Amino acid sequence: MRYAEGMEEAQRLNDGFTPAEAEAFWNEGLPTPEMEELTYSGGAGQPQAARLYKGGDAGTLLYIHGGGWAGGSIALHEPSAAGMALESGWDVLSISYRLAPAHPYPAGLEDCRAALAWLAEKGGKIAIGGASAGANLAVATALSTTAKLAGLVLYYGVFGDDFDTESYRAHGQGPGLTRGRMQELFAMYDPDGLRNELIAPLRADVRGLPPALLIAAEIDVLLSENEAMAAHLRAAGVETTWHLEPGVTHGFINRGRLVPAANACISRAASFLREALT
Repeated sequence: MRYAEGMEEAQRLNDGFTPAEAEAFWNEGLPTPEMEELTYSGGAGQPQAARLYKGGDAGTLLYIHGGGWAGGSIALHEPSAAGMALESGWDVLSISYRLAPAHPYPAGLEDCRAALAWLAEKGGKIAIGGASAGANLAVATALSTTAKLAGLVLYYGVFGDDFDTESYRAHGQGPGLTRGRMQELFAMYDPDGLRNELIAPLRADVRGLPPALLIAAEIDVLLSENEAMAAHLRAAGVETTWHLEPGVTHGFINRGRLVPAANACISRAASFLREALT
């Protein structure tokens, strides 16, 4: 297994961090745009935190953090959110949402829909994106809204529930995300075993979705389903841009302090927003 520059050390360090330690380490010295702390009303009317990274007036990317539907935070995804805002000319609105297991499907999705509706009321061009489970929620939100969306920015998303794909067989024991952990996360998010098209969007009719950028990690159990999702979108006539980043693991996009490939992929996403969607 050949790692990209800095990736092996980044994975080793991150495996030993608590969430607070990870936030402090990966965000130290991070360039950030002007930011504003906001609150929106979630799907059940509850207050949910959001952070607006002010990048410009081209549009707003609604950005949904990863964490397997059961963890993660706005702060842990600050490197990617801030980076896209700084380079794209777009604002980035990074949101919190209710987490499993206390709040299983569809609670988190309902919050994402509520955030999109709140944003749409303000007018202007909107794209939606996320990382890992956040990419899953971004696609599910796009599939279940009538709001006009300009595009999708999807980092190594959870798009299926097949734990025996080629990449699961290759990387099921890690490094990083494992088969066992993904099975645990599905059990927390979807305890009733619904596995419908909003939980596993490879099952969905994706015709009519806006242009999509998919960025995948080579050393990741989710690689195969990301490849499948790109093919699924293209077959449905969705304009799809695909990028596979070699030598990186799941979650790499927020590891730019040590991994140059992370910053390069954030720039790639910013270029997509700036050039393809503006």
